[in-house]
Amino acid sequence: MKKKSKKKEFIDPALAKQLREAREKKGLTQLQVAQMADVSETFYAMTERGGANPAAANLEKMFKAVGLKLSAKKS
Repeated sequence: MKKKSKKKEFIDPALAKQLREAREKKGLTQLQVAQMADVSETFYAMTERGGANPAAANLEKMFKAVGLKLSAKKS
């Protein structure tokens, strides 16, 4: 019996780009944002590159750290 492989889910590339652009606009380093959001620098960097899938609470903290508000996407 074959096991179904779970497809890894990652942050939406548009959100990752928005996070990076806001950080750069504020002149912050990834380390500074990670510290403000209480996440590791590695995890923040992975999120910004689109290679992580942070919990909503962590994503909200990251967005807040760069001065953005995370809002639900309307269908």
